[in-house]
Amino acid sequence: MYHLNDLKLAIRIADLNSISAASRELNLTPAAASAALKRLEQRLNCQIFIRSTRNMHLTEEGKLFIESSREAINILDVASNTLNNNNDQVSGDIGLSMPSDLGRNIVSDWLETFLLSTPSVTLTLHLSDHNSDLIEQNLQIALRYGHLADSPLKRRYLASSPRYVVASPEYIEKYGQPNSPAELQQHKLLNWNLGNNKQHQWRFNKDNQTRHININPIKTTNDGALLREWAVAGHGIAYKNWIDIAKDVEQGRLIILLKEYRSEDVPLQLVYLQTEYPRKKLRMVIDYLQQKFTEFSQQYPCP
Repeated sequence: MYHLNDLKLAIRIADLNSISAASRELNLTPAAASAALKRLEQRLNCQIFIRSTRNMHLTEEGKLFIESSREAINILDVASNTLNNNNDQVSGDIGLSMPSDLGRNIVSDWLETFLLSTPSVTLTLHLSDHNSDLIEQNLQIALRYGHLADSPLKRRYLASSPRYVVASPEYIEKYGQPNSPAELQQHKLLNWNLGNNKQHQWRFNKDNQTRHININPIKTTNDGALLREWAVAGHGIAYKNWIDIAKDVEQGRLIILLKEYRSEDVPLQLVYLQTEYPRKKLRMVIDYLQQKFTEFSQQYPCP
């Protein structure tokens, strides 16, 4: 294997017919340049230059090697420039995955604004309350609630989103409201549940102690957006992440119940594939979403 810098040095020596001139141009000492040339000739097992007191002349083998080296360097330069230009382009499609309610209720409007400012970018939005496989589904970015297990994915913290018990004003007027988690059993409960888990529990924190309350919901769904719609429509009491319901609470469509029994903080994080040099368009989307969630948290602080 040849060092790229050794090849470039040999080419400049051939161009200038001087090892000292080439070493000055490449910020090397003559001794370092001589050592590099010797190393290259040893790896080739042939002599590249015939040295005299004043000039450096290419051997027949050296002429062939320098000509091939020029072509190789040019190919590498073209490939590097193409890659850099591609990484710096703000164009093409970006695939994002996120929970259904978060995507429909909050992020889709932000992405619409982002697209207006970057018309050369297109977006593929995958809404699911299941964690998507980024590689399998050809996605680049995902938003996920909760403490994430160790994985090769890189992550950015976006916001804290504890869960709250909420109901519409219409429901409360008709059925009243619980004064403790135990009284939830006397109400119509709406539950979010993934998979085939038949056990339904809501978890509450008070005075640094955690309580698990078994519930018997009248409706269960695996779609967080539908769960919020049920609650806003007055179908029952739901247990939702703050980010999903902040606007509804602010505008009076939902009321927080049992405030003193809020859940533990649930982080919302952005994850993306591990890469040391993410493309510019991905960096722009990641930075944009982080900024928007920071602004959201300032506008809608947790109660």
